[in-house]
Amino acid sequence: MKTCLICGAELSSENDAELEGVDICIDCCDGMDAVVRDYLTSRPGGLDLVVDIVSEELRDENSELRKIFRDIIYAETKKA
Repeated sequence: MKTCLICGAELSSENDAELEGVDICIDCCDGMDAVVRDYLTSRPGGLDLVVDIVSEELRDENSELRKIFRDIIYAETKKA
């Protein structure tokens, strides 16, 4: 059984956020969405912070986010 990568809850058809390549529950997905929206809308430089976090993850050779992006880009180039 798959579990949420953030809270560890077992994922089922009722609580799976269904993001391709990411095992995350709806509650954690909504929570991340709220945090990102808060930074983007209410803090000066919020977008810069989010971009910095993502770019740091992409630079890390062992990052799961990097692997997921690589797989998505590879799949998209095969469609063309």
